[in-house]
Amino acid sequence: MRTTAQAVGTNDDVALGGGTPRSRTPSESRPPLAPRVIALFGLVVGVSILVTATLSRSLSTDVFWQLAAGQWMLAHHAVVGLDPFSYTEAHHRWVADEWGSEVALAALFKLFGAAAYNLFSVLTGTMCLVCTMAYARALGARGGRLAAIAVLLAVGIAAFVTQDRGLSFSLIWLPLELLILTKARANARWLWWLPVLCVAWVNTHGSILVGLFVLGVELAWSIAPPSVAAHVGGVGRSPFPKPLALATAGSVLASFVSPYGPGLLSYDLSVARNTQIGQYIEEWKSPDFHSLFVLLTIGVPLLVLILAVRRRRIMLLEVTLGAAFFLGTLHSIRVEIYLMIAAAGLAATLPRRKEWSAMARRWVGAGAIGLMIALLATPSVPAGSVTRDTPVQAFNFLAAHPGRIFTEYTWGDYSIARHRATFVDGRTDLFAGPVLSEFFAVSNVTTAPDPILDRYHVDYVVWAPHTPLELLLAHDRTWMVVDRTSEAVVFARRSTWTAQQT
Repeated sequence: MRTTAQAVGTNDDVALGGGTPRSRTPSESRPPLAPRVIALFGLVVGVSILVTATLSRSLSTDVFWQLAAGQWMLAHHAVVGLDPFSYTEAHHRWVADEWGSEVALAALFKLFGAAAYNLFSVLTGTMCLVCTMAYARALGARGGRLAAIAVLLAVGIAAFVTQDRGLSFSLIWLPLELLILTKARANARWLWWLPVLCVAWVNTHGSILVGLFVLGVELAWSIAPPSVAAHVGGVGRSPFPKPLALATAGSVLASFVSPYGPGLLSYDLSVARNTQIGQYIEEWKSPDFHSLFVLLTIGVPLLVLILAVRRRRIMLLEVTLGAAFFLGTLHSIRVEIYLMIAAAGLAATLPRRKEWSAMARRWVGAGAIGLMIALLATPSVPAGSVTRDTPVQAFNFLAAHPGRIFTEYTWGDYSIARHRATFVDGRTDLFAGPVLSEFFAVSNVTTAPDPILDRYHVDYVVWAPHTPLELLLAHDRTWMVVDRTSEAVVFARRSTWTAQQT
């Protein structure tokens, strides 16, 4: 007869050194990766996407005047006063509301040369991913969900952070603010970090208005009657309305701590409401829904928002921001980056799904590794390279010919890099008004160009070939072609050119 000890002893055979060890299933012999390891792997993949996008990009538009402004401020140990870069607004004060980010870029350039462009992009992008993952983790996301947030967010913001603009800093401050508010729902002491954050925000980018809007939403839900939140199934209200109100007031006051004082907030608000900027500048316009990438970067956050709203328990701040930023994106594509961060918070609050099988995890891991290999194999360009359509040769030619230049809007920034004063450039808020209207009237040939060009004493026009203005000037006896490349045609005023040749 088999004893009880014999019946139960088979499970201890291996430990006792006797018997034949039983075979283990693959899941027992290979325990799943820890959630933190999975999240870290997702962060590595996300950073790899940012690095690849950065190393394969060429410079254009705003980065040129951003660097020039930072270098000017480092050299003069002061914030820019009267505009030093244009001949149309040289008598007006330029409000450099991104002065902190411009100085940061110039300081990096002083230390690392052209590699500063890549460092600026990768560092700000990586900090955005880290802060957003910390925010999502505070809301309950773990493992694979954090990894997915890091990868998808990296894809969405890559085109923005590679522009080396102050806008990149707002991608750090917004998730950091949301993290503080999330932590503060359990411990009100976290709220006192908000004024410190606002000081950093207001001195690096005009999107401080977004930060104050977020605080306003959190405060509004905190003081709203509980029945209102219960009616919509809302949760996640701050239980500390008084400390939150004090922190919000302190954050507004902290937003006055800049070289421009309280006037900077009203200036940023006027820029945000300027319809002329929205009329002419692409990133201020509504999205192009013919682009598959735009559809994905808006569609995925919208799907997350819909799933969050369908729950009986919705996070009030996150859902409100998701809806507000979605509507804002429909009006202006530049709001899209804030929508993606809000969507990360919403994704963190969605119910947990069934755990993937071991086979599914292997396929996802293999796909991620394959993606990283493909990213590493992507060709790169030397740091500081400019885009192929930049009129480098035209400005090389004009280096020996002084005089005022009228050039395309997207080339005005490069003109600053070549130390030539501009008619207009990427600092659109500075030129908003008659100057901007006159520029587009000439460039779009909706008016005769000569009276405007004469009034501003323009000596040269650098313009793309086979465009209406180029064709018009080619038949205008006031102008003559003095240089031509595949990127640009250089027109010189006949009187100016003749005087230089004699």
